[in-house]
Amino acid sequence: MKLAVTIDTEADAQWEPGVPVTTRNVASWPPFQELCERHDLAPTYLVASEITEDERARDLLTAWVARGAAEVGAHLHPWTTPPYADRPGLRYNDPQHAFPSQLPDDLLLEKTTTLTTQIEQAFGRRPTSYRAGRFGFDRRQARYLADAGYRVDSSVTPLWDWRKYPGLDGAGGPDFRAHSPHPFLIRGSGPRGLLEIPVTLVATYAPLRRRPALLEVYRSLPVRAARRLLLSRWLLPQPMWLAPDPRYRAEDVAAVWDCASGMGISAAVMMFHSSELMPKGSPFRPDAASVADLLTTLDAFFSHVRRVGGGFATLGELAEGVIAGPTPPTRSL
Repeated sequence: MKLAVTIDTEADAQWEPGVPVTTRNVASWPPFQELCERHDLAPTYLVASEITEDERARDLLTAWVARGAAEVGAHLHPWTTPPYADRPGLRYNDPQHAFPSQLPDDLLLEKTTTLTTQIEQAFGRRPTSYRAGRFGFDRRQARYLADAGYRVDSSVTPLWDWRKYPGLDGAGGPDFRAHSPHPFLIRGSGPRGLLEIPVTLVATYAPLRRRPALLEVYRSLPVRAARRLLLSRWLLPQPMWLAPDPRYRAEDVAAVWDCASGMGISAAVMMFHSSELMPKGSPFRPDAASVADLLTTLDAFFSHVRRVGGGFATLGELAEGVIAGPTPPTRSL
């Protein structure tokens, strides 16, 4: 199994809608990049519009990409990607963080075109990999991306339902509970087609993996409350993300990898946010010690991947490997 480490590369404090758009987290990227290079790993920076306007980000990413130490892809935030519309939820830095899947057709296509052009102009290469902001992905985006020359998306979050997370006009996002972590070709993405390599989420407890209904019960509000009150030391949230979640120890992240490998998944995707690399850049990492813990967790996890025979690839390289093998199934979003 090969691993792509993807970073949603975006402004600071994106969990606080409406705050000024700042990109101070760029200054905190080099220690992470150095860690990746020590492991001979080229991460994939999925870049939001505001990052293309940051001079230091342009300098860092251009240099890393030029020597094959990173890949740059696209990450569409509707509230910071031009153009905008003069209505609530569609204005610049609007307090309503709309899911891309909620945008009107013409505005979605214009934003996709704008972001692609911004990235090509900023970094000298046209992006071929993508993730929708807030994971708000749909078939329209797949078609627009394929037409624009993109090869791979990684927005689907298996076993996860975004409908309870408010976006435009208070409505929620997509429901991906029916999806598995295995790659697939997206039905309806046009003649060029687009490959989906989902973010790796798995139920690490075997009974929950075998019986989806049990997973829904495990995630229900009363059971979650009981777990927090009585069993939080022993029972982790399910499904688990292949991510350096502050609730996870390094061995927990390794367990997600091992579980995915046992399921026969050939292409795994880890994700987190660039703002997590800066103290106070996100609610997950409130201080320098918590950022140091993030890097320590990643260091231990990357060592585990090597130890068990895994390998590393950018998201684009991961897609090439999937396409070169047996034809993936075609599925609807």
